[in-house]
Amino acid sequence: MRPQPERLDLIPAADPGALRRWGVSDCGRVDRRALYDSLARLQHDEAAPPSDAARLVRHIRDRYHHALVDVIGDAIALATACETAHSGDDLWPHGLSDHLIEILEAVEHHQQREDAVVFPMLLAGGPGAAEAVRMMEAEHAAIHASLDRVLALTRGFQAPPQACASWRVLYVLCCKIDVDIREQTRLEERELFSRSIRESTEGCVCSTATFA
Repeated sequence: MRPQPERLDLIPAADPGALRRWGVSDCGRVDRRALYDSLARLQHDEAAPPSDAARLVRHIRDRYHHALVDVIGDAIALATACETAHSGDDLWPHGLSDHLIEILEAVEHHQQREDAVVFPMLLAGGPGAAEAVRMMEAEHAAIHASLDRVLALTRGFQAPPQACASWRVLYVLCCKIDVDIREQTRLEERELFSRSIRESTEGCVCSTATFA
């Protein structure tokens, strides 16, 4: 007989707000409307990013910064609940919540540095832009390594057949986190950083050059 999922509404470690938001406060009775509403909020209009640097920075902030923190927070709540409920399951990715907390802390720190220092520096130009970009790229690489660990731990976000609703929703969130972070860092490195370094370099050369 297929084992019945454990009730998660009685687990004190779980964030009840996050579980209710995703309609899985009781794995045996999914609130479909809450689940569908939350899934709809994950959808975004993926139009081409702006070409102007200032508008691109605004797009990155509006599209990724707050949304990512919220999704990672919900994933941590679901992982905490699931780890309590499924600790005896050999297929449960033990330590997943710790990895997600590590990603959240790294992302929050990274975003704070971008907002306070890096984005203003890139938009203003100047010789410090190149060093700021190198620092951001190193942080991107570290966050990507954490994402790779979650990808491996979850077996490519593929939940096993016996997984409950919370477990499956958790993997959807983990996949969303992975996709959004990689797309944000791609936009920054290939669009914003390269453009800012090029414009900064051209400005420095032109300001010191003597033209015939």
